[in-house]
Amino acid sequence: MTAPENRTAANARLFAQVAPGYDGLSFLTLAARDFALRLEVAPRARVLDVATGTGTVALALAPRAGEVIGTDLVPEMVQLAGRKAEEVGNLTFQVADGAALPFPDASFDLVVCGAGLFFFPDMARALREWGRVLRPGGRVAFSAFGRGLLGPLPGLWRERLATVGVRAGAPPLGRLPTPEAALALLREGGWEEARANLFTLSHTVPDVERRWAEIAAGLEGAGLAELSAPTRAKLEAEHRAELAPLFAAGPLTVPLPLIVAQGRKPGGG
Repeated sequence: MTAPENRTAANARLFAQVAPGYDGLSFLTLAARDFALRLEVAPRARVLDVATGTGTVALALAPRAGEVIGTDLVPEMVQLAGRKAEEVGNLTFQVADGAALPFPDASFDLVVCGAGLFFFPDMARALREWGRVLRPGGRVAFSAFGRGLLGPLPGLWRERLATVGVRAGAPPLGRLPTPEAALALLREGGWEEARANLFTLSHTVPDVERRWAEIAAGLEGAGLAELSAPTRAKLEAEHRAELAPLFAAGPLTVPLPLIVAQGRKPGGG
């Protein structure tokens, strides 16, 4: 395998591991729904949602579109998304690599990707592939997370996990850290009417129990599998103890900085 192929395979294994608890990551659901609300969708538009995960963005767009297809590299994610869409007549899901799509040229009006582009080994190549399946004049939209995601929480967990020699899992946010970086990617790809904005949402974590559940369910907790049961139990107890002061006054509200970038494929009327 080439280096990009190895990275893609590693991403697929990682997301297959976290798929069962993915919908428990409430900050991802909040960000996905907010992203979908910011998109303009024509009533008869044919929409492709790349890296759909469990389908949150696709489900939000379906009532406003003519047809929505969600694709994901991970079969476990697609299965979970499909169960949610059993009664949605204009929405389907299928397994596909978002950088090598199984669709003809110019077959969609809108291609979207919620918080997924930064996982692609070659982001520019992925955007070119999305442009291929867009009709002339069609639009692309993607989201990413800005700096300061979830405030102090990720840093505290990284430091705690480092005490046992394990690196915390995390999305590669540094690949698209600012609206300027997203805008540059669009402009380099020749997209017209390119724009990117930062929206700071608020995410409320009710208590220590919820924070620990989200660590265990998501990428942050992927490294826990490397540890023995006694070490995991000790680590959890220590981290719960250091989180407790943050929740002493009740639920904790942390920032959820969301970057939304959009562009138009040249051509069309």
